[in-house]
Amino acid sequence: MSGLYIHIPFCVKKCNYCNFHFSTQFKYKPQLITAIGKELTLRKNELRTPLESIYFGGGTPSTLTFEELSHLFTIIRQHYDISQTTEITFEANPDDLNEEYLTFLKEQTPINRLSIGIQSFIDEDIDFMNRTHSAKDGITCIKLAKSLGFDNITIDLIYGGQTTTNERWMYSLEKAISLDIPHISSYALTVEPKTAFEAQIRKKIISHIDEERQSYQFEILRKKLTEHNYIQYEFSNFGKENFFSLHNSSYWKNKPYLGIGPSAHSFNGTNKRSWNISNNIQYIKSLENDSLNSYEEFISEKDRFNEKIMLGLRTIWGINILELEREFSSDLMKHFYKELKFLEADNKVLVNKNIVTIHPHSLFFTDGIIAQFFFVD
Repeated sequence: MSGLYIHIPFCVKKCNYCNFHFSTQFKYKPQLITAIGKELTLRKNELRTPLESIYFGGGTPSTLTFEELSHLFTIIRQHYDISQTTEITFEANPDDLNEEYLTFLKEQTPINRLSIGIQSFIDEDIDFMNRTHSAKDGITCIKLAKSLGFDNITIDLIYGGQTTTNERWMYSLEKAISLDIPHISSYALTVEPKTAFEAQIRKKIISHIDEERQSYQFEILRKKLTEHNYIQYEFSNFGKENFFSLHNSSYWKNKPYLGIGPSAHSFNGTNKRSWNISNNIQYIKSLENDSLNSYEEFISEKDRFNEKIMLGLRTIWGINILELEREFSSDLMKHFYKELKFLEADNKVLVNKNIVTIHPHSLFFTDGIIAQFFFVD
């Protein structure tokens, strides 16, 4: 089974934390949607298995008009096997999800999962991030989506920001729980290069991130959601039973996926990765000439090893030692066992029936533990 990702690189406004590829200029949007449709057609034979999931990400997919989204689904149905597609996710901003738009998604498209960029239920946090919606917008659109029959909803929440006190963080979590949202993706605020936050910190307009507070809020997150029957199946993702993200799980399980649109990445499931140019105009021009401006690389054994460690240890499924032994050389396994011995002794990882997972007490330090396993020449 495979996944299909479609990148819609437009946003009404730039969030202060975001370094994804997008544009706030909509001048070339019609041409870009045409180009995405052409790329879907040109690459129709790359996936060898039926689609298990489709994911519209961005950017902001909810900037698409009814006609644009219908056009893309027409092409997908023409060229891809969606007979076994069980999850179709659509990212959206709360202020886009009015009754007319939600009714269209429900009645005129096969979309069955909404990913709503809430980020917080506190207006001060939302303003700090430079989002376009309000806390009231977030609550309203969730209630409306549920009333129209969308029961598979995930929201994003961000913790650890300069305005997010422990009390505010607890309020946002309790509000999400009270709205009976079955899946929550929650991320610590990070300061990425070339973002507004990075510039503001450099100019001392705002303070640096308080990592101790982030660690404390991470533990609040885990405790609160676990108490309400959410399962932390990946470091940043919490889902109730039967509501794990199929599409994102395919990334963590190294399944093949096809990425369509500027900056989108693809993976063949074994040893090749490719990605499209992160420039809307150049992307459009190349597809006007029936070609694709993209790059590719073949993944070395060392990099495949590191990726398998990184992806596996972020999830409850962990790393299967027997699978590693079948896939990788004795030199890599010698390194693995050496690091495993130290990390297990320090109670940073657990080993149970040949499965390695992060120790619950060390989850906030997952990235550092993963780095210790990495094989570096």
